[in-house]
Amino acid sequence: MVSPMTVDLPSSPLGEVDPQFEKLALDVVAFTFGLPGTSIREKLLQNLTLDVCRSHTGLAFRMHLTAAKMHGVAYADPLAAIRFIAPHSGYPAAADALARLKEVATEIGMDTSDLGEKPTPGAVDNVMRRLDTTDEWTTRFQEWQTSRAWSEDLLSRRERAIMALTSDVGQQTLDESFHWHVELALDAGLSKDDVRDVVRFCAEYGTARVAAALRELDNVLST
Repeated sequence: MVSPMTVDLPSSPLGEVDPQFEKLALDVVAFTFGLPGTSIREKLLQNLTLDVCRSHTGLAFRMHLTAAKMHGVAYADPLAAIRFIAPHSGYPAAADALARLKEVATEIGMDTSDLGEKPTPGAVDNVMRRLDTTDEWTTRFQEWQTSRAWSEDLLSRRERAIMALTSDVGQQTLDESFHWHVELALDAGLSKDDVRDVVRFCAEYGTARVAAALRELDNVLST
């Protein structure tokens, strides 16, 4: 049984357009943010991941960034998050999100001078897995992308695993990428129920996508 909860998130921009939709949105948020497997910060990073992967940089992106600020997320965190997401969303989508991030952050009063420390490249062998391709150039490119993305240590390993898994649900890459990210999430300390909640949270962005991902998750967890 899903347990709705109350969480402090901005909704007034929706109310200014359609009060009924604002009420609907708040009801949806009560369910998704009521999932116990992840923290509010982790859920906000999931919102950002899905916004970037689905190229949602309008009102929803602004509201999600405002919510992140309300819950103590510094400007450097979404910067790192978008850099991490880039290999999954595609770099053009990430670039568009970065431009919008700076614009919205300035408008809502985030300290945009806080860029965080430059990521320190480290050993990432334990998160590397080659795509199922015989093309040498694509393999090298994927290995470089993975190494660079997983060096974003401003985000915890758990957060990065959650975001990677979320990108698979949003983009329906439910084959080897999804299987690999489920393993990484479990290795990062999430329980099987936590992983299920990561997938469930994405229902706000389309229940059919989540249903497909949950079916595949059952297959992964049963092996």
